[in-house]
Amino acid sequence: MANFFRRKPAAPAPAADKTPTPAEAPKPRRRDFNELKPDPDKIGISGSVPFVRLPDPTTLFADRAARLDEAAPGHPLEAYLRFVAEVARAQAAIQAQVALPPPPDGADLALRSEHGMPPLSRHSLEADPGFDESLLALLDAVNLTTAPEASAAARASLRAASREDRLDLALQVFEGALPVDRIAECVFVSAALQVRLAEQAARLDTKALKPVADGVCPCCGGAPVASVVVGWTPADKARYLSCSLCGTYWNHVRIRCTACGSGEGISYYGLDEVSKDVQVETCTTCHSYIKHLHQHRAPNLDPVADDIASYGLDLKIAEEGFRRAGLNLLFVI
Repeated sequence: MANFFRRKPAAPAPAADKTPTPAEAPKPRRRDFNELKPDPDKIGISGSVPFVRLPDPTTLFADRAARLDEAAPGHPLEAYLRFVAEVARAQAAIQAQVALPPPPDGADLALRSEHGMPPLSRHSLEADPGFDESLLALLDAVNLTTAPEASAAARASLRAASREDRLDLALQVFEGALPVDRIAECVFVSAALQVRLAEQAARLDTKALKPVADGVCPCCGGAPVASVVVGWTPADKARYLSCSLCGTYWNHVRIRCTACGSGEGISYYGLDEVSKDVQVETCTTCHSYIKHLHQHRAPNLDPVADDIASYGLDLKIAEEGFRRAGLNLLFVI
């Protein structure tokens, strides 16, 4: 039987009704919730911990493919994990082949920064002449030998579509408005988007990036795939969110909802049968959840790959009435 466990901050302890006498050893006092809230100087919102970690496109997709291959054998979703591994391999291949996207316009960057907006926008995509080339190259590079029939049909449909139609679909994906009737096509479009946006994000100035809003990537405005407790120096055990679009990691306070910003009613759930290093963080204020990866304990964890591999947690937490706050563009559920 699955062992579904829950962890939450300790409740406040009753106040003492008398002063201990010398004969009595004072009992340890349980910490109240306020004391369990993160200390900003210890969890990465002070200057000691980087606000963002930009993606490295030269290793991002190859590493993801390796993690998917590692997680696939014997998994209930083995076929899909292997399919996404092929997509990640195709992403790695085209990343090394297609010309870099143009850098963002300096005046536009300054304007967006002034108004608290992320530097990369739909205009960055519209101004990138290499996006369509990247998408077509990815469609040629991906191995669909063992993929579902719907994937081959989606590839054929995208190849037959006009350049304008492919760009329009990419803009919808960028803005999080995925058309239900084209979900299979969106997987390939999302994969090409991830490559182009990772390339653009990698060249941004980290000192110029600012927080935008809870659950919003400071580079491209994308939603997070997952929450990750990292093991890097100097951010050891700090919490970051991983962008579903550009792959940027940005620092986020612990024990605070990534969707609504509330610090109340936060709990953590997990299934030993899934992984001891992957949990879900739930919020009873907005009834949302996001995956929570302990990468500091298991450095090979990948937000996209391990979100898919831990689908059993999604099924279980949905039974508890929580809705998903994160977004995995290669596994839309």
